[in-house]
Amino acid sequence: METSSYSAQQRRAINLVWTASGDYQFEPQFLALKSNGEPDFYMNCVIGLVHKWFGDKMPKRLFAYWAGDARQNVFDELCWLALENAAYEKELPERPVLADLRRKHAEEFFASEYQLSRQEWMEKNQLVYAVQSDRWKTILGQKPPILAPWEKGLAQALACPGTMNAAELEIAVRAAFEKYLQFDGTVHKKGGFQLHFDDKWAPLLTKLLPTEIVRTDDLTIGRSAMPGENGMVKVSNALRARLRSNEHETEDRGYIEHCFGRSIYSPDKLARIEQQLCTGNHLGCHLWFTKGASASDQLISADTQRLYEQAEEQAKLNRAAFARDLDLHQSALARLSEQIRNCLLVHQQPERIPARQGWLDGTKVWREPVLHDDRVFLRSDEESRPGFAVDLMLDASASRLHCQEAIAIQGYILAKSLASCGIPVRVTSFCSLRGYTVLRILKDFGDKNGERRVFDYFAAGWNRDGLALRAAGELMKSAPADKHLLILLTDASPDDSHKILPSGKIPLSREYDGQAGIDDTAEEVRALRAEGVRVAAVFMGENASVPAANTIYGRDLARIRRMDQLAAAAGKLIQTEIRELSSRERPTAVLPQTKRKACRTPCGSADFFDKACAGRLPPGGVRFIGGGLVTVLRPPKKFSRSIGAAIVVPRTLNTGRHNK
Repeated sequence: METSSYSAQQRRAINLVWTASGDYQFEPQFLALKSNGEPDFYMNCVIGLVHKWFGDKMPKRLFAYWAGDARQNVFDELCWLALENAAYEKELPERPVLADLRRKHAEEFFASEYQLSRQEWMEKNQLVYAVQSDRWKTILGQKPPILAPWEKGLAQALACPGTMNAAELEIAVRAAFEKYLQFDGTVHKKGGFQLHFDDKWAPLLTKLLPTEIVRTDDLTIGRSAMPGENGMVKVSNALRARLRSNEHETEDRGYIEHCFGRSIYSPDKLARIEQQLCTGNHLGCHLWFTKGASASDQLISADTQRLYEQAEEQAKLNRAAFARDLDLHQSALARLSEQIRNCLLVHQQPERIPARQGWLDGTKVWREPVLHDDRVFLRSDEESRPGFAVDLMLDASASRLHCQEAIAIQGYILAKSLASCGIPVRVTSFCSLRGYTVLRILKDFGDKNGERRVFDYFAAGWNRDGLALRAAGELMKSAPADKHLLILLTDASPDDSHKILPSGKIPLSREYDGQAGIDDTAEEVRALRAEGVRVAAVFMGENASVPAANTIYGRDLARIRRMDQLAAAAGKLIQTEIRELSSRERPTAVLPQTKRKACRTPCGSADFFDKACAGRLPPGGVRFIGGGLVTVLRPPKKFSRSIGAAIVVPRTLNTGRHNK
């Protein structure tokens, strides 16, 4: 069997299957992987034991019996319950250790339930979960869940004893499915609703009716679509083209609001933002900006309440993970804060504020004779403040389910470090669901000690990175500084269920993933940089995604593999961005210059602009004021003639006359 095309984790799983079966030429039809991608020791042993005791032909016949049926995933999962029990009882006399492995697997089933049940957001099957819970609770000696009579009968029928041979086991599974699930071998395929129109009607109807192309995926890559299962399921993508009415739009909007909270923008403003941003590759998509506040005037359904409970459970796990390695995380926090603080001291220019003495501000000289405002000088503020704000964005798609705690900790450390150095920071997570790209603000600029809310992070859905970056540009309009630094914690794998709709250049729709998603995200990064926003990324992903990360973010990228690398990598990245931001000079407005005249007026050093003296100076006169040389210009006609302009040049003489 050729294994070079498998990942390292898959090869480990295959080795477990081979060891249990004793047949190193066997190519398994299924592999069992946990939610974090690691192989499931017990279930891979079961796969091998099924091959050992029942051969290869019978299982293949069983799974082919319902292949292509709309309930194929359900039948697969239930069939494995029957195969597991029979193989376990046959092997137990030879390997007593199986009892401990089975009990540990049952414990892990319930321990991981909080995470996998979020898959119900797209598709769920309570029957499979109920039967699985009955099996594993019985093994743990716990009280089984309450089942309907026919569910209890199905669970008992699938507890096939080890005394059965291959033929008897196959008959028992088919009989159970026919009796309790009404499946007699006739495959019923689930097709999408399609209407076909000729060339005459299609253009007219697409203008009159709202249309949308939707791809519905079950979000179960490497996992089961049913909560609590550890990923022994074949994943398939179903494409459906259907007409969507305003009713569906309202339903989806309500679903997003129930799951993530009400929008921070009014419906009218949100519609204007969508009209401006949801164009090009994101035509037909929607945006949702929220801080997680629930709508007080809406009833909370049981499913929504359960989602809230799961989100709260994840927040507890995030905080527990931080506390578990507190010394490591506090050390990373201290080192990163020190690096940022030192960089600010070296590179950050002191902020200059208006004053009655100091360096003359040439753009403010006119205020003294006109407005009697003698604050025409600038002085350095003793408490220098950074002249930029930071937006920290966390990828919250389902591809990050296996490392939610790590991402929450990284986000907290980065946010806390920046805030402790006096840098305004906002933390936002982003994901996509049902065509909506959701930006969930975990900590806003004005939130005092709001970094703890970063632990409320959880992952679900898809990630349309390009649209999320566009939406980030909209949020930046409320930042408390003119200069912006945007840092993303990402795996550089944009992937969304909503297709890129056809355009004039490309007449066919495309999936928003792979190269198309990478190119779109890179384009949005370039657009933000063209507007003066510094965009950087902290990358924690697979080796296969490194080229994509380099394409999207270029040199402004730091890769980490472990938490203890965060301070060094992120610190170096942030220092580079601070140097770039600090090196930028603010543009100075210069009034149109007019013809200058020679000045013979005696002049000396002065601490403030003397209005009377200014009146004696002819237009074009030169005088030293506040350590700088001021040229008073004749004002252009389009300005008020009582307003002059001033240009500051280095002082070359201390006293005496000066001819221009």
